[in-house]
Amino acid sequence: MAPKACDILIKNACVLSMDAKRTIWRPGAVAISGRDILMAGPEREVMPKISAKRVIDAGGAVVHPGFVEAHYHTTMHLTRGAISDDPKRPAVGTSGGGGKGKPIYVEWANAVTDEDEHASAQLACLEMAKNGYTCFMEPGTVFEPDAAAKAAEAVGIRGSLADAYLSDALGGTQMAALDRSPPTLERALKLMGGECRRNKDPDALIGGHIAVYGSGSASDALLRAAKQCADDNHVVFTQHQSFLPQAVETDDKRLGKHALVHFAEIGVLGPNASFVHMNILRDDEMDAVVQSGMSVIWHPGNYLFYGVGKTVRQRMLELRARGTNLGFGSDVCKLWSFGELPYLAYLASRAQGDYISPGGVLEIATLGGARAMGWQDRIGSIEPGKRADIVIRRNDLPEACPGTDPVFETVLVARSKSVDTVICDGQVIVKGGHSTRLDESVVYEAARASARRLMAKTGLKGDLDWPVMGV
Repeated sequence: MAPKACDILIKNACVLSMDAKRTIWRPGAVAISGRDILMAGPEREVMPKISAKRVIDAGGAVVHPGFVEAHYHTTMHLTRGAISDDPKRPAVGTSGGGGKGKPIYVEWANAVTDEDEHASAQLACLEMAKNGYTCFMEPGTVFEPDAAAKAAEAVGIRGSLADAYLSDALGGTQMAALDRSPPTLERALKLMGGECRRNKDPDALIGGHIAVYGSGSASDALLRAAKQCADDNHVVFTQHQSFLPQAVETDDKRLGKHALVHFAEIGVLGPNASFVHMNILRDDEMDAVVQSGMSVIWHPGNYLFYGVGKTVRQRMLELRARGTNLGFGSDVCKLWSFGELPYLAYLASRAQGDYISPGGVLEIATLGGARAMGWQDRIGSIEPGKRADIVIRRNDLPEACPGTDPVFETVLVARSKSVDTVICDGQVIVKGGHSTRLDESVVYEAARASARRLMAKTGLKGDLDWPVMGV
């Protein structure tokens, strides 16, 4: 038979396919035609069947599906270093803040412009791409979703957006303090589902889903409407839930029972529900989660950062053992960057006497994230017919040695450091560790200028107490 034409052929690779058998081809090859994977398998079988316009020699390094960031607040990306991470600093804008008496993150959100949202999202998306992430889900916290969409498209990664800050402000949450999103049921219902218009083009990089902010800020009426809207549009429904003990206690009192049990009773759980954090789950809630077939988006970074583990044992691995799908979400990169959650999840589990294998965290970072976004048929593995979202590592660094366990060395040792080439939707968007589509210096300067403006507006000073000398 005549060889099949393809646009890109990756050869001489250690391919972590993430297929149903978790097959590793070494040496392996992947053929890409347009935006799709045409063929993947052992090099000796693929190469005779392919005629490629472009050949990429992986040099024996690991090749794997692009990671999926299942929960990220792109508007808040520039807060690291601007908003204090010192737990003794005030959580509201008093000393060291803007003096307005509102929570610091609310002050920041109230100060952002569309230009700021674009600058923050573009830096976040560029950082994702350079760290091996080809897809993200934003949880409805961008006031102007088009700003985030344009930023992601410019970088070349795919993502899903939701309508901005849907809540009707039960439970005394921070939502009531946001100037641009009045917490009313009327507003939420009017906006709900608007971002699903992006799904009309099946080839678009940016899609839409349904999100409410959650964490006690949504009435039963709003939650039911959101789940129904997600069902009608065949998309995911997501919200924050059960993050800190005090929030869970408030939910218990408001609902008269455990929150996830209540959500199951009112019909807002299901296979297309993907709830974030879920740090505190009681036995009856565990049963509700497992029986519903929903996904849970795990954020081990914030679990450690806020010291939740001092009083609460995480139950993510119990959920996984019972069949619940897990994805990873970074929330806001504070003391970590993209690509480090698998490592943090591994350590957080070991710290409480549990164990998850390197392969397990790789599954969560790829297949799990894809399913949590409702895109499991599109991304998450290297298989014919799926989108060509692929990461090529480098192995000319010490962290890639000794080369005996490519999964362990990639996910837990080299982590993001070994990312060399990133392909998304069949396009090379990162080569040699740098963007092929953007002048990175322009992105960085726009981000720095935005952060300076926002710090000046809010009066935030960060934690740097040392004198900075200069002209």
